[in-house]
Amino acid sequence: MKNKKATSSFGERIKRIYRFLIVDIWHITETEMSKTSRFLVRLLKKLILSGSGFFDHSLSAKAASLTYYTLMAIVPIFALVIAIGRGFGFQHIIENWATNFFSSQKELIPYIIQFVNNYLEQAQGGLFLGIGVAVLLWSVMSAFRQIEKNFNSIWDVKKSRSLLNQFTTYFSIMFITPVLIVLSNSISIFFNNQLRAMGIAEHFSFLYTFVMRITPYIIYWTLFTFLFIAIPNTKVKFKHALFAGIVVGTLFQIFQWLYINGQMNLSKYNAVYGSFAAIPLLLFWLQISWLIVLYGAELTFASQNIDNYNFAKETAQISPRYRDYAAIIIMRSIILKFKDGEPPMNSLEIAKKSHTPIRLTNQLLNMLVEINLLTENYTPNQSDKTYQPAMDINAITVQLLLDRIEQNGSENFKIEENSKKFESIWKKLKTWKQNNNKTCSSVLIKDL
Repeated sequence: MKNKKATSSFGERIKRIYRFLIVDIWHITETEMSKTSRFLVRLLKKLILSGSGFFDHSLSAKAASLTYYTLMAIVPIFALVIAIGRGFGFQHIIENWATNFFSSQKELIPYIIQFVNNYLEQAQGGLFLGIGVAVLLWSVMSAFRQIEKNFNSIWDVKKSRSLLNQFTTYFSIMFITPVLIVLSNSISIFFNNQLRAMGIAEHFSFLYTFVMRITPYIIYWTLFTFLFIAIPNTKVKFKHALFAGIVVGTLFQIFQWLYINGQMNLSKYNAVYGSFAAIPLLLFWLQISWLIVLYGAELTFASQNIDNYNFAKETAQISPRYRDYAAIIIMRSIILKFKDGEPPMNSLEIAKKSHTPIRLTNQLLNMLVEINLLTENYTPNQSDKTYQPAMDINAITVQLLLDRIEQNGSENFKIEENSKKFESIWKKLKTWKQNNNKTCSSVLIKDL
């Protein structure tokens, strides 16, 4: 009996934990918690949402696709980075960094460097000058387009950048990367020289060791933060990209360490494939690396949009009555702002003013735009779209709003045409609706 009770109790505990993680945690509002609890709950929500997105957005398939494009573009990308390094006179620093970066692929480094040098030599003269540069740029652009496409999919962005915007964004990344590489190398050298100049290098060797070990983390944190901001074709806030950059940069470094140390256990694998073992190992390394990077994009999205998922289940199952009530509240908030001559609000401001969950607010705003009661506005000085009434506010009655909501969608199923009986029911239903709603026909939303 005791074992059965213990098993039952354990099962109930698991069910409660599961319900808390799936349902209850999304009902907790920030006003109910202390600062410490708020931080921990928001962190847990981000991890849950990003973990769910990992499977919902099929990140494994996206990583496999990017692995293929990376293999196709790895030589042109390195050629461009090294060409930039040569232009500034720090080619050897770039090559040393590449050797350290691909320390887990030591067999391939000489081949990649040789391919890059051959590529650049061929591109420097003759007819190949124009064609080679064009092919190089096209290869790099194609790879980055695929990266942006996958990032946009995670952010639910339907439209890519213009061609000019793509060119400037992608090659800004290509330019900043070697700068970060040189910067990371310079920091350690500068720090060591300063300690030696002060004659305290021997006493503070532990500090130098710490700086040497933390510098790669800082560089990866910076690089990933920049990527999570620059690549998606949407507004990404710095604090959310930084959070994901730190997590992913750390995971990437840990994966590098595990991979390098794990290769010692791959002697049997090398015995089977010989020198070709480097190729499947490279594919594995690229696959996992892209998986980590894509998870970082997912974590950035989760961090920035965490509030959109509060009351997500209730929003999906909202009753028509409460939907109408929330739509009136939102419409009233926008109309009163417009009436007072104040600047229009974005969705987050509307949600706060209306005390409605942001996810529900976004759904209702899209519906109100669709039924031509609101307009979306964009200005160069705004990062988010704002909303204003689409018609004279003295003509927007409660009845008009309810009628348009009710009529939104398709009714062309011809049920009433198939039977006189059904047709009469349809007419009676419309008559009852009209009679019941007569009191709302003259009530303006701005007067509520």
